Amino acid sequence: MITGIYKILNKTNNKVYIGSATDIKKRWRDHKWYLNHNFHHNSHLQSAWNKYGVDNFEFSIIVECTIDELLIKENDCIKIHDSLNNEHGYNVNDPEHSFLNRKHTEKTKNILSLLKQGNKNPMFGKCGKLHPRFNTKASKETKDKISLGRKATNTSIGENHPKAKLNSNDVLKIREMYFIEGLSQLNISKIYNVAHSNINSIILRKTWTHVI
Repeated sequence: MITGIYKILNKTNNKVYIGSATDIKKRWRDHKWYLNHNFHHNSHLQSAWNKYGVDNFEFSIIVECTIDELLIKENDCIKIHDSLNNEHGYNVNDPEHSFLNRKHTEKTKNILSLLKQGNKNPMFGKCGKLHPRFNTKASKETKDKISLGRKATNTSIGENHPKAKLNSNDVLKIREMYFIEGLSQLNISKIYNVAHSNINSIILRKTWTHVI
């Protein structure tokens, strides 16, 4: 994994986009995915990508650094390449507005709190008489669902399910689009052409729980 500053160069007009990432190669994959799907957050870069095509863009690493140095180094590189200037680059925000320093909204915090696992979960260690549902009888419907679940095998999980429309990479991308990019569940459902309820279940980890 390479941490540092990268450059996306338009080989036709030499305009550049400067970015930073803790994992540059993963970030490149993300950029390409959004650009190829015409859904990139930077409309200036997206328009150029649509006009010139993927073959006219070059990705390269220009600085390797520690995580603590990312914002400073990125800011230096943006100034060197003058990439905030529309004539020379595609950057539209300075690094201080990047996701690295973005604070979660209250909505995101509430959702993240539902995803806590292990000893951070308020129910951790509460079993037997300590569990609030101790001695509560399950309904016949619930028992039937549990029975079916126990009969299921690993071959029917996730993308191996015969009716699956998504795969593990899609699920990781969906969670990133929601929690990191801030896209709505409705828009994500349109991108993947699946029901809104499916996206909601993925976000809340009611489904695809094996994908971390």
